[in-house]
Amino acid sequence: MIDSVIWKEKLEQDARTVRNRLIQCRWTERSIVLFERELMLTFFSIRALIEARNLTDRTSHKEYRFITYPNKGKIVDDNTKYDIDENFDLDSGIEKNISLKLLTHQFIHAYVIFTEFSDEGKAVGILLCSDWEKKNSLIQLPISLAIKIIDDVIADKISSIQLHRNEKTGELRKIKVL
Repeated sequence: MIDSVIWKEKLEQDARTVRNRLIQCRWTERSIVLFERELMLTFFSIRALIEARNLTDRTSHKEYRFITYPNKGKIVDDNTKYDIDENFDLDSGIEKNISLKLLTHQFIHAYVIFTEFSDEGKAVGILLCSDWEKKNSLIQLPISLAIKIIDDVIADKISSIQLHRNEKTGELRKIKVL
């Protein structure tokens, strides 16, 4: 059962963890992998809330602005997926709106997930794409935007739900969450 109150309490802990990563200066391979895992699990939790219809439609379908980098026409596979510069045109970033639901899909089906660092050695964001998006583009997700998205999900409050019973199956389904 997905109880949104309990899941959102956990998301509050996750948001604190991600905020703490903003000030972290010393990164090992292990801490990078754990950071990527933390984000992956956080966005999986958000996707679970969306699928359970425990977020409003307004939040589930909200779009955020990202920079995406087009694939250079290269095949991205297990041997080349971390050759970011070779596969994606990092000089030709394109602003694009991506819905929260689509972003969570990128995490769940992540094929490339790569932490970006500033010159001072602090994590500033991640680059990611799913197994099906790797042919098209790479998404840049700044940590500050990841935190804003998590905070938006935590703040989401359902005011009403419209239900509909399927005439053929008799199943009762949420059709609109406000």
